[in-house]
Amino acid sequence: MSKKLLFKVLVALCFVAVAVIWLLSALEVITVNLSWVIAIFAFALALLFIVYGFAAKTVGIAKKLYILFGGVLVIAGVLALVGAFVIEAKLVLPIIAIVITAVVLLCILAVGGKKWDQADNENVGYKDYRTRKKEEEEAKRRGDNDKQ
Repeated sequence: MSKKLLFKVLVALCFVAVAVIWLLSALEVITVNLSWVIAIFAFALALLFIVYGFAAKTVGIAKKLYILFGGVLVIAGVLALVGAFVIEAKLVLPIIAIVITAVVLLCILAVGGKKWDQADNENVGYKDYRTRKKEEEEAKRRGDNDKQ
């Protein structure tokens, strides 16, 4: 099974799990705090997106977007937990700042700090057309001189 298909199946299973819990709650088979369900769902999806961001063989910007979306889901999970526990508001912003910092660092690690659209002339050892032609002519002259 490919990574892409596995990722899609796991995301779909997360949605199915939440729908089943919601249905059981509506039928009053179980009693569930909706904030907990949202938090667990957000954290599970965040984990999937972050892992897929690292594992995907895509360009750097796509990797960063997967990881950033995972970070947004972590923040949504934190806010859902805040609603469940009614944590003091002064703790929410530092937690969100820590999550954002961790997500940015994960983005840098995922792409290795490289730009995906880096031009060839920015690479070390790049030679433009004129320089290459000049070297080719010099090599031909040296080759002709060696033959004589």
